[in-house]
Amino acid sequence: MLFLGLITASRLAGAFQPLEWKALDAFLRSHPQEPTDERILLVSINEETIQSIGTYPIPDRPLAKVLRTLHSHEPQVIGLDLFRDLPVEPGHDELQATLQDIPNIIGINKVLIPPLPATHTLPPEKIGFVDAIYDQDGWQRRMILGTQTEEGFRFSLALLLAQSYLEQEQIFLENGQQDPDAMRFGNAELHRVHPNFGGYVNAGAEPGMVQTLLNFRQSDRPFRVVTFQDVLAGNVNPDWVRDRIVLIGVTTPSIKDYTNAATQSVISPELDFVYGVEIQAHAVSQIISAVLEQRPLLRSWSDPEEYLWIIGWGLVGIAFAGYIRQPLHGLLWVSLSTVTITGISYIMLLTGWWIPWVPAVASLLLNSAGLAAFYQYDRVIQTKIKAQQQTVAILENAKSDLEVTVAERTAELRQSNVELNQAKEVSEAASRAKSNFLAHMSHELKTPLNAILGFSQLVAKDTNISEMSQKRVQMISQSGEHLLELINDILSMAKLESNKQILHQAPFALDDLITTIESLFRLRIEQKGLQFLIKIAPTIPNELMGDASKLRQVLINLLGNALKFTQTGHIALHVAYTAHQQDVLSLQFEIKDTGEGISESELHKLFIPFEQTKSGENSKIGTGLGLPISQQLAQLMGGDIQVISQRGQGSTFTFTAQVLISLSPQSGKTERSVPSTDADQQPNDTTLVGKDTTPLNGTRNNTIVTALATMPPDWLTKLHQAAQRLNGKQVNVLLKDIPPSQISLTKQLMAFAKDYEYTKIAELVDMCLLKQDD
Repeated sequence: MLFLGLITASRLAGAFQPLEWKALDAFLRSHPQEPTDERILLVSINEETIQSIGTYPIPDRPLAKVLRTLHSHEPQVIGLDLFRDLPVEPGHDELQATLQDIPNIIGINKVLIPPLPATHTLPPEKIGFVDAIYDQDGWQRRMILGTQTEEGFRFSLALLLAQSYLEQEQIFLENGQQDPDAMRFGNAELHRVHPNFGGYVNAGAEPGMVQTLLNFRQSDRPFRVVTFQDVLAGNVNPDWVRDRIVLIGVTTPSIKDYTNAATQSVISPELDFVYGVEIQAHAVSQIISAVLEQRPLLRSWSDPEEYLWIIGWGLVGIAFAGYIRQPLHGLLWVSLSTVTITGISYIMLLTGWWIPWVPAVASLLLNSAGLAAFYQYDRVIQTKIKAQQQTVAILENAKSDLEVTVAERTAELRQSNVELNQAKEVSEAASRAKSNFLAHMSHELKTPLNAILGFSQLVAKDTNISEMSQKRVQMISQSGEHLLELINDILSMAKLESNKQILHQAPFALDDLITTIESLFRLRIEQKGLQFLIKIAPTIPNELMGDASKLRQVLINLLGNALKFTQTGHIALHVAYTAHQQDVLSLQFEIKDTGEGISESELHKLFIPFEQTKSGENSKIGTGLGLPISQQLAQLMGGDIQVISQRGQGSTFTFTAQVLISLSPQSGKTERSVPSTDADQQPNDTTLVGKDTTPLNGTRNNTIVTALATMPPDWLTKLHQAAQRLNGKQVNVLLKDIPPSQISLTKQLMAFAKDYEYTKIAELVDMCLLKQDD
């Protein structure tokens, strides 16, 4: 349905309009040959005529002689497709007399900007305009039948010639029956071009203007042609003139009176354009042939019918993509369907209906080929997912079997601490194997994904592909980048879980770090209509020693989340410190937003991998790994991440990390002074180089024991028994009963359970129970 929407939107935007025009031209040129229209005679003022007379414009005297000669042969009407608003001596008086004496001459003028006057001796009803409307590619496909002017409603030369001819058949010009604003001769209604006619989209037309589409007579000799010199010399058969429509006009490339059209010039077939007098002849022939011979006039379906046609072929393409598994079979059926669309469109044009060909073919091809490629890709992905699921199931079964085995041997393992330590090493090895496997699989996914992204970037640089293809390549690139982000998050999580993430201590400037963060987010935040506030405590030293890249990674994640879920208001970054002892500084970064906020019942999900809150699920972006990774990086740097949030009132994330004060500044910036504080208020650790380097000291034990004391005694007894039996499943179930207000206790006990340190959990519960007995 996405592809159908793109096709519909592209057509509404006019993207297919040039291709539709070219398709119409091709269909009209391939029209079966038609006989010569003997009712029309063209008198050509060609280059030889101009050379023999010796001047241009043609003087009035020879023009008057030609008009009198033609009039003597009794034509039905004479169309003078020449502008004669000024005298061209010699013979001006003769020409004026001729125009007054011959009643069936129709002259021309132009009524559109810039207007050109007509021969002043002809009455207004004997003057037709020859203004033309060209499409954006410079081709003429429409003709104007009539238009409203300051002097009233005026008719075109072609319409006046056809009207004069048809009046002898007692057929008169009337308003249309199906369309009252259209024109009609007898039963033949000249279909009016509306803004979305056929392949046109918002075709411009002046108010009060009536247009119709040109349906050229396709023939090697559509009309009989004689030269101006032939008429002067009397070498024209009178039968060619009698009761005919005679058109006199210029047919030489040296006079700019020609245009591009979907037909061939009968006078100069070697050229790529058609003379204006020939266009007038085609227009006259089109009208009288439709009236007298029921030759089709071009019309179009209504907009709903056209879009049903386009969507119908798109559904055919979707059916091909969904049910045909063999690519060659799919190609065969799509090719046959394309030929079918072409045949139907061509036959419909022969009967007078211009229906959308290009959008229908595009809808078929895009939905069939695009969805087939998508389904094939989806099948590959599903196969890989199933393989991963099977692997995970094997690991889960192995883990369950291990837990059962450990439970059965609990009695024996209690008698030997050595055997217990060995079992612990086995389970830790299983955990590392899981992390190594996850990292390996992530690398396996990155290899083809990087190839996809690389090829999409190469294709995007190709200037020869269409705009639609550029959009599709952009969609592929964006999807690949999202998947790559997910894989990188998984790799980061695997490194943290396998204790391979280490700190890289190096000097850095705090100002540079904050400037980098500001340059990454200020424009994005302000483009969203938000304020970005940054406040740095003036007493923090600028030159520090620590892992700036990990600090930056955590800040980018926290600010990115704030930007994602904040629609109005502001986002603030406050930098301060919480403790300072000698050369160790505990930095504190506070990220505060006025976004959606998080309900208290969901706070415990924030730091659990792959878990998302309702707002995160509704946004349909993110992986649920950013905050767990950020928290572990913060803990790696001797700090942590805390959150305070209330639904509808925004969130505040506080991130702490320990750094060293650099003794040798790397730049000329002035250091901020930091007041000393009591040593007993500062943390004792200086650096952290791994996940397990921070020992579980007495203070931390007391904190956990105090939090455990708030839990019911029967729950503590069950947890103690499950931990002693090494029953991991029951331990995890019991830990989920801890209320959200004790999220810190949940995270600490979950960390022990994840590392199979059930003995630590049992010891802590023992301490809590003993404390309660006292």
